[in-house]
Amino acid sequence: MKHTNDQYDQAVAECREVFFKKTKDYGTSWRVLRTISIADQIFIKAKRI
Repeated sequence: MKHTNDQYDQAVAECREVFFKKTKDYGTSWRVLRTISIADQIFIKAKRI
């Protein structure tokens, strides 16, 4: 169970780092994307792989 908690903490730390970098680069305007727009972007990126 400890391993799972460590993985979770690492994922949260990585997400937090991306969030801060995006906020620094784009301000908070990128957060107004609708959920469906974000899902579309994830699908497009996954399809490229």
